[in-house]
Amino acid sequence: MIRLTLKLFLFLFFIIFSKISGQLYQVFQAVNVEKYQGKNFILEGKIFYNNDINSNSWMVLSALFLDGKGTGMKGMIHSDDAQIYYKKGEWSPYELKGKIIKNAKGIAVGISVAGKGSYYLDDFKLFVLEGKNKIEVPLKNGGFEDASLMPWQSYAKDEGSKMSISTAKSLSGKQSLFIDNSAAVVTSGFGNNKEIGKLMDVNGVKLYYEVYGQGEPLLLIHGNNSSMASFNNQLEVLSKKYQVIGLDSRGQGNSTSNDTKLTYELMADDVNDFLDKMNLKNVNVLGWSDGGNIAVILGMEHPDKVKKMAIMGAVLYNNKTSVDPKINKILNQQVNEMKANGISENDMNYRLKILLLTEPNINPDALKKIQAPTLVMAGEHDVMPEKHTKLIADKIPNGKMLIFKGGNHEAPQNMPEKFNKAILEFFEKI
Repeated sequence: MIRLTLKLFLFLFFIIFSKISGQLYQVFQAVNVEKYQGKNFILEGKIFYNNDINSNSWMVLSALFLDGKGTGMKGMIHSDDAQIYYKKGEWSPYELKGKIIKNAKGIAVGISVAGKGSYYLDDFKLFVLEGKNKIEVPLKNGGFEDASLMPWQSYAKDEGSKMSISTAKSLSGKQSLFIDNSAAVVTSGFGNNKEIGKLMDVNGVKLYYEVYGQGEPLLLIHGNNSSMASFNNQLEVLSKKYQVIGLDSRGQGNSTSNDTKLTYELMADDVNDFLDKMNLKNVNVLGWSDGGNIAVILGMEHPDKVKKMAIMGAVLYNNKTSVDPKINKILNQQVNEMKANGISENDMNYRLKILLLTEPNINPDALKKIQAPTLVMAGEHDVMPEKHTKLIADKIPNGKMLIFKGGNHEAPQNMPEKFNKAILEFFEKI
């Protein structure tokens, strides 16, 4: 049953993933893991980049748990950050760890590819941990030594993308999987709309933006190492009632960067200057994660620019009272791995991680400068404790807190109907 319905659940997988990270090309096979329910697993694969990695072009390992009908269970999991494993000019050892959920009958394991680069994949393996033992779960053609690609299946391949068994490069054996997206035709859409997207010179960089709809202006400010496209589930609903302005922060999405030290204050100044050049004041603002931090500083330092603001998953500072210590532990590990792999400290991905670890540094009492009515949101299982979200809401003179029950930091994506309803009700309330 799992094999027969592979295309169905890969379609569901693509829908989930594409809303987070944009257009992707996937290669997967399904494996029965019923007897390993509840056990930890490790997915390994070696990737060689023919082109330098960047924020728009990368490959990661991915997995989706399946029920007995081959339907995806919960959400997709993947190697969160392609950059930390990347070794220029070498085979890069990628890894994905997780736990096989209860009632899972199978798991679809494979890769997800974004951008127009080309890559080789070799030595793709799945392991289950039983105590101290690392047991390999057999995959078919995981070393790509067979002439046929079966049972590997591709999905959402762009026009011009190619996949083949190659003898040109291999880590072990004589062959590897070659993914060539160099001639791919990338579909235009939100965050990459060639017809309406524009660049504006702001503070020594070029900020990319797109405008949709009519009405009061509503500015979208995205999270760390992301782009306006992360608001994909909000665009259609909001643009029916507002003039929605999607903006990519410096060094992210389609915006450029320079060597100026990254701070949230700098990015708030970027937004302020951007709005000045757009001849806009008194706009509504929706900020998510880093975007929420930027919105808070914008509301403090440039109150004339903000009519109302809704912020999701924002923090005032980073310590054990405001951010789950596990998050900082992971970030520190990633930074150390990037250093070990020779990644430059001027690399934007590196700089954005340092930003998360060292910023913001906002005094809670300074929030009294915010004049705009503010909706302060977080998920019940967010990366920051509820008491920190409450602190922000309480310190803003006209602040209101909303916690999404059962939600996490990704509520705009994971529960868009509830999130969008809350946003519309807040902005429309007189």
